[in-house]
Amino acid sequence: MTSDPAINPYDAVAYPAHSFAQTHPSRLATIAHFHGMQPASPKAMRVLELGCGRGGNLIPMAVQHPGSRFLGIDLSGDSIRQANAGAAELALSNIAFEQRDILAVTAEIGTFDYIIVHGVYSWVPDPVRERIMALFGELLAPQGVAYVSYNALPGCRFRDMARDIMLFETRHIADPRERVRVARAALKAYAEASDPENYHGAILRQRLQQIEELADNVLYHDDLNPIARAFALHEVLDAGVRHGLQFLAEASFPNLYGASKGPAQRMLAEIPLDQPLRREQTIDLLIGRPFRETLLCRAQVPLRRGVSADSLRPYCLAADVQPVQEDAEEQGPGVERFAFAEGVKLSVDLPACKAALRILGAAWPANMAYADLVAQALDVAAAEAGADFDRDRETARLEEALTAIFKAGLLDIRLEPPPLTTTITERPQASRVARWQAATAAEVTDLRHRTVLLDSAVVRKFICLLDGSRDQRMLLDDMNAFFGEARAASIVEPGLPERATAEEVAMHLKDVARLGLLHG
Repeated sequence: MTSDPAINPYDAVAYPAHSFAQTHPSRLATIAHFHGMQPASPKAMRVLELGCGRGGNLIPMAVQHPGSRFLGIDLSGDSIRQANAGAAELALSNIAFEQRDILAVTAEIGTFDYIIVHGVYSWVPDPVRERIMALFGELLAPQGVAYVSYNALPGCRFRDMARDIMLFETRHIADPRERVRVARAALKAYAEASDPENYHGAILRQRLQQIEELADNVLYHDDLNPIARAFALHEVLDAGVRHGLQFLAEASFPNLYGASKGPAQRMLAEIPLDQPLRREQTIDLLIGRPFRETLLCRAQVPLRRGVSADSLRPYCLAADVQPVQEDAEEQGPGVERFAFAEGVKLSVDLPACKAALRILGAAWPANMAYADLVAQALDVAAAEAGADFDRDRETARLEEALTAIFKAGLLDIRLEPPPLTTTITERPQASRVARWQAATAAEVTDLRHRTVLLDSAVVRKFICLLDGSRDQRMLLDDMNAFFGEARAASIVEPGLPERATAEEVAMHLKDVARLGLLHG
């Protein structure tokens, strides 16, 4: 690291370079379509990312969509060099990375169907923020979608209480490592010295626990940047309006908290659908949301708001959900409990809905066409019910139940399903990007554009072997050769087996499929 103030801080301290599922154009296209837009297909689109870093977000998109064009721009020369090196290693001809100041970007770069600005807006000077919005207005295609993330108010006021301490105690320290060390120590000292029964002390202790899990480079850039600030949603939208933009939705659509119960739900229910800003701002004030991922489109685009019983029909659905084994007396007769990856548990008594959730859980991480899911679930429910089954009535009830689960933020919908498979073919093939990443790192990008941590060198080697040229017998032989080479070189990882078995290869293949790494 360096203490030279003339050096770009992102050259001095690299920011994590990985994928962000919420920014993927297939997700943005789905949300736009849901609201009545006609977004560009991810198979043939132009995508711009401002603040692209080392290309960890953009490169997997370019591999997945060879018929589209991608451009990444960043101020950090080191980041751009690494991004271009990665694109060259993968022989990508549909992506370019350029070192530029956002203030120097002009309309000469053309128009884009999707513009992504993740982790930039809250951490740059005001003129750069204004230029980001201006570029949305200048570069966005007529049916384009712009994504911008930022620290949000009022939730970030809690975070800023800890930042005040860390920024004060590091105000005269230039060296990045020392700034991080002193910041951590200072917050710990203040938190432990404060009154735990006091509101302020409780907040400091909570934030101390949170930053203990943050990597040093994330803490350095996100919390120790003295110009960083948070924004209320209406401030960001006001800036967008000045450049001919309007609020489309959040990338986390539908908002998990939009299905709140009790007084909060009654308050939200009183807000008309044609006042999305008021509704979203009210949610923030109710829950203290600290971070937003806002989608914007051109102001003249007519949008459709609300969710109806048939809203899900055009899409492919997915859910990371599993039945929960609980005492039958606790569940009640005919009731089955389901646990979602989001940490939510639902009690379901509708037979077709129970069948649908079991089907989605078995299919995860793949998406299923809505019509196929409904048909399969109804077939299961009909077989269990016998002659008394009223298919039309149960179809309506199932659609209503799936809509309610979607409103709670527990169903993933896509216009086009991710190109993955959960079927183990004769010669299985892992994602090209994952194989490339696994050769040098523990974090890889899955085919849902999520970051996946591979927990051992054995798993990483196994991923690298899944290039579509090997059957399971060949995979077994190559894994055993790898174990032999590791032992010969005295590279013995804890838990490294003497030899792999055919059963272990089959198990690893199922695990890889469940991680969303097998290409369809």
